[in-house]
Amino acid sequence: MRVVVNIKDNKFKLEDGAIIRAKDLGGEFVIEANSLGLISLAKHLLILASDKFESGEHIHYEAGIMLDNESADFVIEKI
Repeated sequence: MRVVVNIKDNKFKLEDGAIIRAKDLGGEFVIEANSLGLISLAKHLLILASDKFESGEHIHYEAGIMLDNESADFVIEKI
């Protein structure tokens, strides 16, 4: 598999068909995703890791927007 990430395009969008859900199991946080969802998350992490973003900048993942409707919300922040 070959995936191209354009770091200059700093838009945190999902691949068409991506499914991502998160569960807070009280002591353990689980992220579930199909292949397209995992590719989307990987791209988001690579973009956030780039020099375009500074410490403290973050991505919000919210149920019904970036995540499946039944998901727990979460944030990934660069330190």
